[in-house]
Amino acid sequence: MVRIIGIKITDRIKEAGLVQKALSDHAGVISTRLGFHELSEERCSREGYMVIHLAGLADDCEELAAKLQKMEGISVDEMAFSHGPSDAPVECDGITLLGALVPRRDDLGIQVQKLLTTFGCVIRTRLGVNEVYFGEPAGLILLELAGDRTQFVSLEKALREIEDIAIGRICFPA
Repeated sequence: MVRIIGIKITDRIKEAGLVQKALSDHAGVISTRLGFHELSEERCSREGYMVIHLAGLADDCEELAAKLQKMEGISVDEMAFSHGPSDAPVECDGITLLGALVPRRDDLGIQVQKLLTTFGCVIRTRLGVNEVYFGEPAGLILLELAGDRTQFVSLEKALREIEDIAIGRICFPA
C-alpha cells in the first residue's frame, strides 16, 4: 500500500521540534521526506509543509500518523489514490499537493513527462521516487502546485484521463 501523509505546521518555529521528534522516533517507516515553506527576499513564512512517504509495517505507520494528528498546531492529511475521472478534480484555495502513481510501462513515461512539461508553469516542486503498486514497479510523482488554480484542475483532469495512472491529492486550506 502506498501511503503519503501531508503535514501543515502552523508555526514552524514553535512546533517544528515536536514534529522532528515524532519523525525521528519513527524514522524506520519514513521512506522519503520533503519539507518546504514560502521564502523570498521580503518574507520567510512561519507556516511549513511536509510530505512524508511511508513504507513499513502498517501498525508502525499508523502509530506515526496518529501521533502527528494529536499535536496542536499541526494539520495532517493523507493522500488517497484513485483511478479515472470518477474522483473529479476540485479547486483548492490553499497549498495543493498532487500525486501520480505511474506503472512502469515504456509508453506511459514519455506521455506523463510531456503532460507535466505542458503544465510546468504551475509545478513549483516535483519529487519522483520508485514504488511498488499492486505488486508491480511504479513511479510515484509528487507535485506541489502554485499559480493559476484553474490549471491545477486541468492538470489533474488530464492525468486522470491517462489509463492505469492513479491520482491522489492533498489540499491544505489557506
